[in-house]
Amino acid sequence: MQTPSDPEAVSSRRGRPLLVTGVPRSGTTWLARQLAGAPGCAMTGREPMNPKKGQYRLAGTVDSWVRLQSPGPRQRLALRLAYSGLSPRVYGRYGHRQWAAALPTTRTVVKDPFAVLSVAAVVRETSAVPVLVYRHPAAVLASYRRMHWWPDVAEVSGAVPPGETSGEVAPLEDPADDTRAMAWFWSTLNAVALHDLADLDEAVVVSHEELAAGGDDALRTLFDACGLDWRGSGQPPRREPDGATAVPREGRDAGQVLHRLDRAPDEVATAWRAGIDDAELKTLEDLAGPTYRALQAVRLPLG
Repeated sequence: MQTPSDPEAVSSRRGRPLLVTGVPRSGTTWLARQLAGAPGCAMTGREPMNPKKGQYRLAGTVDSWVRLQSPGPRQRLALRLAYSGLSPRVYGRYGHRQWAAALPTTRTVVKDPFAVLSVAAVVRETSAVPVLVYRHPAAVLASYRRMHWWPDVAEVSGAVPPGETSGEVAPLEDPADDTRAMAWFWSTLNAVALHDLADLDEAVVVSHEELAAGGDDALRTLFDACGLDWRGSGQPPRREPDGATAVPREGRDAGQVLHRLDRAPDEVATAWRAGIDDAELKTLEDLAGPTYRALQAVRLPLG
């Protein structure tokens, strides 16, 4: 992986689509919308590899999390259409300037957390520049609890070949404990992504918390690393998709709003602490700490 600010690497990224990925609830929607505000960019909105009912599901070829390494002809075509903005089925409510996505001069921004296990294959088929955004695992757990979600442990364990993360990710000892389940889920997704990114010169890794707290200066640094032109007036509002305060274990009666775009990101960068106690935080940091430190070591410096 090259230094993200290397001039040669930055030059090679210009004009290519952008894939914004990461563990679900890591801020991929918010970040992709910011990048799509750059001149000449557009965001389609939906997640091409999302296997859930009613989603694109990679042209109907996936029905669960997958580690795509050798896509079939239909999957290859689906990826190429999605990343060139030529498939209206990947247009969605959270897109930005979708009317321009299919124009040959437009740089398409695709957000897809479900591509985090398949970054190498997506890049090979689409020439996309991958942007991996990560949050502290406790922040992701708090967001999952707010949504009443559970980490997709069974699907991911079936998608990631046995032994691929051996020695890097702590074994899952109690899948009925959402803290331990999240530690394994978060670590596995990010560890696999790091494996793929290690062989790619154009990858960018960014900390959500640093980006959210860094304001326009941090965002401009990321734009430069992605080969995007900065024009602050063209940006969507700097709002955070997960702005609601995390809901503790008891009293889970808050509205399950998928993306909150009504609060500034610096206000909620650490709001997750309301839903995580000290013992849970220690468990997450003990189990997911090695992967978190690996991400920190290769992230784009924003300060």
